[in-house]
Amino acid sequence: MDTHKFVLALEGEGMDPEHAYIIARELYAIYAHSVRGGVYKPVDYGDFETLRLKASLARAAKEAMTNALRAAIAEDADQEKHWRGEMERIEAERKQRGFIK
Repeated sequence: MDTHKFVLALEGEGMDPEHAYIIARELYAIYAHSVRGGVYKPVDYGDFETLRLKASLARAAKEAMTNALRAAIAEDADQEKHWRGEMERIEAERKQRGFIK
């Protein structure tokens, strides 16, 4: 089980990196020590670069949304418009790559 790939897979689905790390570590402990009796067997989560890109785009989408909300609270229409456009661009890229429907 490649826990780093698993963390990226969870982040790509929208989970916070800290939570993804905790879940991956705990699932590995269950998998490697309880289920497999301490015997390591690899699990394929897919291409590392694809997982990394998916997680990166998910993080960028969260950051753009946060910045758009901050701009809205600060009543900065130009910045809000910029970040909303960035959110749309990221979502379009995620759809194009097949990460979301």
